Amino acid sequence: MGYFIQQVALAGASFGVAEDDLKAVGMALAQLFGLRCSPADTAIPEQGPQLQAICIADSCPISPNATCASYEPAMAPKNATGGGINATATGTTTMMPGSVPTAGGAAAQGLSMAAVIGACLVLL
Repeated sequence: MGYFIQQVALAGASFGVAEDDLKAVGMALAQLFGLRCSPADTAIPEQGPQLQAICIADSCPISPNATCASYEPAMAPKNATGGGINATATGTTTMMPGSVPTAGGAAAQGLSMAAVIGACLVLL
């Protein structure tokens, strides 16, 4: 949580935001998002009160008005690398010349778009 707030402050400072204003924003972010089990609060008026706590580890400071029962238990992140997926992709293509008639009656030789895409897939 501290790293996030520090990065927000550094970004604001790079645009010339006054140090006192940066401190106020940092405190507001810490209060809104940094207290474990904090009660629902409004960050965006159109959305109304929502559970805002981002810091949910046992080491995070607990809100003085804690509502831990409102939060679902945290789950460890799952592996998102696709490991364990047993899938293969194969492709074949036939490259056949095509002709496109032109206004003068001549033919332009080329490949169909499907043949070009198929060739690219084979190269992958």
